[in-house]
Amino acid sequence: MTGTRMREVDLVGARASGATMRHLDLSGAWFHETDLSGADLRGSDLSAVDPRTVELAGAQVDVTQAVVLVTTLGLRVRPDAPG
Repeated sequence: MTGTRMREVDLVGARASGATMRHLDLSGAWFHETDLSGADLRGSDLSAVDPRTVELAGAQVDVTQAVVLVTTLGLRVRPDAPG
């Protein structure tokens, strides 16, 4: 799947290990106990993904997505302090 809008899709419990899910609009998708381990998610909107309830081990994400995921975990991403 690439370049597809998948708003309001139910992916609860889906097993998509190793899938290619690039450049998808997943902003309205429902994720819970979803297995995305090893999936290529680069370029997709992962704002609806809670990494505490989705298996993401080995998944490929880009830098922007990584910031979204760690922000969801409650971390604050900031530039390095001047040395």
